[in-house]
Amino acid sequence: MNKILNHPIIRFCLVISFAVADVGVSVHAGDTEIEESGAWPAMRVFGSDRAVNRGESAVERHAVEEPDGVLALQRALELALMHNPVLAGSSHAVWAAEGAARQAGVFPNPELELEAEEFGGSGSRKGSTAAETSVRLSQSLELGGKRGKRQRVAQSEARLVGWDYEAKRLDVLTETKKAFVDVLLAQGRLALAESLLAVAGDVHKAAAERVKSGKVPPLEETKAGVEVASARIALDRARRELVTRRKRLAASWGGTAPVFKEAGGVLDAVEDVPSLEKLSSLRGDIPEVARWSEEVALARESFALAKAARIPNVSISAGISRFEEDGSHAGTVGLSLPLPLFDRNAGGISAARHQATRAEYEQRAARLRATTDLVDAHSRIETARVEAMTIKAELLPGARQAFEVAQTGYREGKYGHLEVLDTQRTLNEVKTRYLDVLAAYHKATADLERLTGAPRNTIR
Repeated sequence: MNKILNHPIIRFCLVISFAVADVGVSVHAGDTEIEESGAWPAMRVFGSDRAVNRGESAVERHAVEEPDGVLALQRALELALMHNPVLAGSSHAVWAAEGAARQAGVFPNPELELEAEEFGGSGSRKGSTAAETSVRLSQSLELGGKRGKRQRVAQSEARLVGWDYEAKRLDVLTETKKAFVDVLLAQGRLALAESLLAVAGDVHKAAAERVKSGKVPPLEETKAGVEVASARIALDRARRELVTRRKRLAASWGGTAPVFKEAGGVLDAVEDVPSLEKLSSLRGDIPEVARWSEEVALARESFALAKAARIPNVSISAGISRFEEDGSHAGTVGLSLPLPLFDRNAGGISAARHQATRAEYEQRAARLRATTDLVDAHSRIETARVEAMTIKAELLPGARQAFEVAQTGYREGKYGHLEVLDTQRTLNEVKTRYLDVLAAYHKATADLERLTGAPRNTIR
């Protein structure tokens, strides 16, 4: 065997084979930097002014410096886009899909075949004096345009992964804004709880003075003390809620221990929303709708690839043989062609055809869902806007005035403790409801931005 392997022809072919392999390795090893391709869809208008680190390592993404001081909404969104772990993972999925698309267009490797016959026998066939050694190089040829079709399928799949990334990017923006609104809401509730505790303390102090002067029974002071205790419990609950909301916001950029002093912004700003007809014209920009054009294209390319699979591939080979008896050489050629007698990929073609039809129906369904979601968000914004304006213009002034009158009258002895408590609770409920409605308005606005891709900076 060593004599056969040391044959000049075989040694030459082995050298060529290893050289080709080394070239291939060096080419792919130097191709580690993947340039952006069509797998990255164009950013929607919403958030397009903020950069995203694509393909950055996980360690670098986790090395985020926590913001301090007053945190603005724009800064929170930027941090989320730069360091959100879900978005980071999705970006690497795009790189992986682009690598798979590149790999789909690679030609199959040739095969080198070494064969030795008529050696190691007995009699005249003893040893290798009568051996026949052959070296063949074979190459598989894909027919029916399979390589191009396979590459187009992989490219469509990569673009779909890009659309998934864009959807996650918008999700991160939307959820971060909602988390920011929740922090503002929690801050407002905390401020309200602090003011209620101060008011309850004033009422308790006034009740103690009236009891001391003998104007009211001690029961009045006891009731006022119960209200103070209830206000303290509400204040503690508001503080804990704010801590939770702050951590949830920090989680948007991968943080676990927020150090920012407060979220800067005012919820008390509502604007008229554009008409539903105008917003509907932007509906096609969202990834959940736009991606289905690529889904349909992918299904059609897959169908074409399935039909091409019916055509068998051929393998051609060429080589040289050496006859040790007389030292002569002779050339060899070969052709291998599978016979498509049993497998003509009929099932694969049928499946691909139905998948293409399914993609078209799913595209219609996605448009309908987007329309329904748009109507729902628009309705929620309008409802919250009208309610907020009504509370601000009518309920809040009336409830505040009633409480002030009752509080003044209680000190003067005109009203009893029950009247003060009733007006105090009413004012508290109105203020709480106003905060909740404002938060609902801004969250619905965030959903509308997500659906249309058009930013609406309603937090001042």
